[in-house]
Amino acid sequence: MKKTSLIFLSILIAMTSIAQKVKTTPTNASQGLTKEEQQVMAWIDAHMPQAIELLKESVNINSGTLNMEGVKKVGALFAKEFEKAGFATEWVAMPDSIKRAGHLVASRRAAAAVSSSNKRKRLFLIGHLDTVFEPDMPANPFTMLNDSTATGQGVNDMKGGDVVVLMALQALEQAGLLKNTDITAYFTGDEEHAGYPREVTRGDFINRAKQADIALAFEGANGLNSVATGRRGASGWRLDVTGKTGHSSGVFTPSAGYGAIYEAARILN
Repeated sequence: MKKTSLIFLSILIAMTSIAQKVKTTPTNASQGLTKEEQQVMAWIDAHMPQAIELLKESVNINSGTLNMEGVKKVGALFAKEFEKAGFATEWVAMPDSIKRAGHLVASRRAAAAVSSSNKRKRLFLIGHLDTVFEPDMPANPFTMLNDSTATGQGVNDMKGGDVVVLMALQALEQAGLLKNTDITAYFTGDEEHAGYPREVTRGDFINRAKQADIALAFEGANGLNSVATGRRGASGWRLDVTGKTGHSSGVFTPSAGYGAIYEAARILN
């Protein structure tokens, strides 16, 4: 857990320094941590029991995408934690017809004015409140398997990532590293099974994301030593192809042509 926090904090401290337009001393394994990083890590170490308790409490709240009350309950729990880091929170509700709970948005705006030539970077931190585990599925409460591994519904996807965001922001706040930053954290309530129409369920998310300079998502921790800058997506589409019909013996000849099936294969290839 300490390694996870250190890697995340290194990224977020770097992003925070960009957002603040301040200079920080580069660090590596041989140079060790800066005083600011040491202060942040000391706070994280001291508050690790609280972090685990927060993870446990959130995991033990069923927040399957279709369990709207559960999603809202996790959102309310995390909203209090954002407020500890000096963030203002709001709930973006969805119309009843969509049958989705809504989204938690936490934001912090810099008070100090800056010149256009020294404009701070705006950060967009992404998480989600829901899981794939609906109330009618077998229960799997939070359980520590050993001193560094836990299991439970949504512990990895992605309440663990949410808690890392929250604890890191609180640590940075107490160290005074969030001054003059412009940060929005957006925890969606239907990441696992997004509602329709998407222009409604994702409209606010997209509009706010467009205002940011840097976006960081905290789902998954495979390897704990890398940052993914892209990933596979999914799309749905339909291909309509027409062609001259005829006996297959004449295929590819000037009189018969390729036929629809071969043209479709050519397009796909």
